[in-house]
Amino acid sequence: MKGVIFEGKHKVSLRDDLTKPEMEQDEVLINVKKVGICGTDVGSYEKGGPYFPDKIIGHEFSGEIVEIGKTVKKLKIGKRVTVNPQKPCGECYYCFHHQENMCKLQNYALGTTEDGAMRNFINVKAERVHVLPDNVSYENGAIVEPLSIALNAVIESGFKIGEYATVMGAGPIGLFVIQILRVAGAKKIFVLEPVESKQQKALEMGADKASDPKNWARIRRSTEGLGPDHIYDCVGLSSTISTSLSLIKKGGCITLIGMHSNSFEINNALLLTTNSITLKGVYGYTQDIFKTAINLLEQGKIDGGSIISSHIAIEEVPRMFEKLSNPPHDELKVIVDIE
Repeated sequence: MKGVIFEGKHKVSLRDDLTKPEMEQDEVLINVKKVGICGTDVGSYEKGGPYFPDKIIGHEFSGEIVEIGKTVKKLKIGKRVTVNPQKPCGECYYCFHHQENMCKLQNYALGTTEDGAMRNFINVKAERVHVLPDNVSYENGAIVEPLSIALNAVIESGFKIGEYATVMGAGPIGLFVIQILRVAGAKKIFVLEPVESKQQKALEMGADKASDPKNWARIRRSTEGLGPDHIYDCVGLSSTISTSLSLIKKGGCITLIGMHSNSFEINNALLLTTNSITLKGVYGYTQDIFKTAINLLEQGKIDGGSIISSHIAIEEVPRMFEKLSNPPHDELKVIVDIE
């Protein structure tokens, strides 16, 4: 069996001698069809963590059930599925309050702390498996996970119909945020993104205007001179947070989705107080959010395939990681075909 192993900083490798996994009674065995390469995967490749060395990568995926454990009742062989890769404990305060994204085992997941899906077969707890509707393709099944992150961010931000919004960064998460905001009834959506091809993609996804981040001040003139009600930072750099603080409407909300450093300076942090700005962090998603993301794809309200920029074979993964870790580039969501 083939699989891609995370070995550490700037090193992922393809193996062809992996053994087919054995199931426990409450698990199903999935023949993996599609796996998305996530920005978190690339971040660990660049920095050497937090992924565990010698683990199989891949947490955005879809496939077909080929075996079921003895105690599994609601799933059947042959079902097309996707999987919520989070592995909550089910016992802590947050799990009991349906906030498993804040579980005490917050970062415990397939593809990070235990073997993921970039291989031919994966065994998964049945409770984390979600059946795909007939009109949701394997490709769309592999992007339910990043869509869930974007959906959770917009819900947690308290966005309301008719408000102005700005999205920082037009990568996969940013493009999903744009689509969700359009469905949610945004008055206007502005995007700040340095790569021209991604600016164009943002416009295709429903943004009203997309421009280079250095032109951020122009957005104020298009929001009645006040600034947007919401900013969704899908980049998480000192520069993007500083820009957000200067741009956001007084009393507005900045939602941080992507973060790329444990600490950094924010030069104009005083604006948080003087302009009564809310700075909100969001993380992950819940099972209910995951189900809602699938429903949005089923209803055709979100175009998941539009963010897929490349399909590659599993043999091409190490080379693709090199490309993705050296921006700027035109890639959005890269799908690995495990077939």
